[in-house]
Amino acid sequence: METANLNDSPSWPHLGLPIGEGMFAFRSGRGHPAPFIGNSPARIHRRLGSQDGFEAMLADDDAVAFVARRLHIDLRLYQEYLGSVALVAPDPVLRQIDNFMIPASADKGERIFYRFVPRAGASLAGLKLTTFDEQAHLLTDLSTYDVPADGILDIDKGDCVGAYGYAVTHPDHGVLAYSPPYTFLRQIGFNMTSAQGGGGKISVPTSESANSPRMEYRTAHRSSPLATQSLIGEAASAPNAIGRIATAVARREKIVNGKLYGQRWFPDGSREEAMRFIQDELRRAKTRVMIADPYLAGLQLGQFLYAVNPETTTVTLLTSGLAFKSKAQKPSKIDDFGQRLAQLEKHTTLTAKTYVLQSAILHDRFLLVDDAVWFLGNSLNTLGDKASLIVKLPNPDEVIVQLEGMLTQAIPFDDYRQRQAKYQEDSAS
Repeated sequence: METANLNDSPSWPHLGLPIGEGMFAFRSGRGHPAPFIGNSPARIHRRLGSQDGFEAMLADDDAVAFVARRLHIDLRLYQEYLGSVALVAPDPVLRQIDNFMIPASADKGERIFYRFVPRAGASLAGLKLTTFDEQAHLLTDLSTYDVPADGILDIDKGDCVGAYGYAVTHPDHGVLAYSPPYTFLRQIGFNMTSAQGGGGKISVPTSESANSPRMEYRTAHRSSPLATQSLIGEAASAPNAIGRIATAVARREKIVNGKLYGQRWFPDGSREEAMRFIQDELRRAKTRVMIADPYLAGLQLGQFLYAVNPETTTVTLLTSGLAFKSKAQKPSKIDDFGQRLAQLEKHTTLTAKTYVLQSAILHDRFLLVDDAVWFLGNSLNTLGDKASLIVKLPNPDEVIVQLEGMLTQAIPFDDYRQRQAKYQEDSAS
């Protein structure tokens, strides 16, 4: 068996404790570096090799599923592990850590309880607990405690209205455990209903066509008057100011996420604003631009493509026959498109590779700039004329693959132009 050079991550002999997306970030699972370790506390060391030669394996659904069932990792998502080796080192000291909040009593405020349970034969000597408290994105406390021999720590907080996390360290083994800051669960709501009627099936056509296939879906169940709701636990007695802060933070996060994904609303009558926005994005392109729009016509070439740098950026256009359908006009929309392409190349040396879909398989509109993909609510010829939305897709790779697949189904513009000319000649004779 031959292997490529393996690169240590982290450098040997260090071990790494998986913490997800960051020391002070909530763990969402999207960035967990070692999903195969499960919920047991463990550290890892990786030796990463070459990913070459695994294309056939990744294309085989059965092979990927086989590995996922036995190694608990989807190699399509975690391709850094292809051709690599991972060492999983279970926690040598701790078997489990219990951590929960104790409600306030008559003589004590709310407290956070920790219980450290060692493995058989292991000692808790030398263990330290570092806690970090967060409230409204403020680090309000960072404290370190010696873990006692009995493994019990009871820390008085007065009230627990924030989020609380911790890390456990050992003088020889380093960091053994980590928990990001979380709020404590205080209330659980239960809703119970019994179905009373409804639940039938509705059969509908899937399109307006007379020969459209049909599909069925179930109707909603009507709630019974016997439905009950209950709430267990008591809400935190947080000051009103904390609620205001949380609302303001949530609002800012929505705004930030909107900017992150390029969400932009163009109101009715904002055509020039929308055009300048697209021009600015095209001007930022470094390597490639692709416009996929079934109604992309000649006018849009002059409206947008002169903003592209022809020395560094390739341009691909994907349109459809719908863009060239019109009443008799001279020059025709096809000829006008061809003339504008020639003018663009003459004035800028930019050659836009243009493809035409003969069947109406593309409905939505997309703008690819380097590795980012924008979804356009309207075609470029009307964006901003009426209220329109544009947004940058969080997972552009899937759309890029589909658009590249559509290119294989389209024909070059020159071929389409010749076919249409021949069709008109045959129709006239």
